[in-house]
Amino acid sequence: KSFGSQNIWRDVSLTLPEGEVSALLGPSGTGKSVFLKTLIGLLHPEQGSVIIDGTDITQCSAKELYEIRKLFGVLFQDGALFGSMSLYDNIAFPLR
Repeated sequence: KSFGSQNIWRDVSLTLPEGEVSALLGPSGTGKSVFLKTLIGLLHPEQGSVIIDGTDITQCSAKELYEIRKLFGVLFQDGALFGSMSLYDNIAFPLR
């Protein structure tokens, strides 16, 4: 994933064991938030795929993505809002 000429990460492959709790740790500014936002479909990779339970979330419908997102619990740092959503959608997100 990159923003302009700034490469955040590339050639990432990750497999997580089912039923396990996992943590992503690293220093500030290393792309952890970008990675997690990509994992739940808030950001899209320039190439490749993001496969969750056999579904490529870069190719699925909004309804399928909604169902995939229900598998995750995410609390952003400082209670941040989803940057890609309007204020209304941010407030409505947990109610959907």
